[in-house]
Amino acid sequence: MAEVPNWLAGAVTVAALVGFGIFLYPWLLARRYGAVAVTASTVALTVLFFHFDSGSANAAVSAALALLWAVAPAAVGVLVFRLQRG
Repeated sequence: MAEVPNWLAGAVTVAALVGFGIFLYPWLLARRYGAVAVTASTVALTVLFFHFDSGSANAAVSAALALLWAVAPAAVGVLVFRLQRG
């Protein structure tokens, strides 16, 4: 696999954590089938983050970290969505 530059992996990670968790996921959750879209994008982020980290650690550690980083914006998105509802 091609090596992903650290600056690119870091920029995508920060954009996903902040942009998805605070802005995109709460907006999606207010829409029909939004939970399905959030689930699909969380799975896609897990795969993407695993690819970013796959060269630096063993597969189990990379998978655990990828899952953690992908679930974090989903958790924040659900929290923001519930806070916005009142």
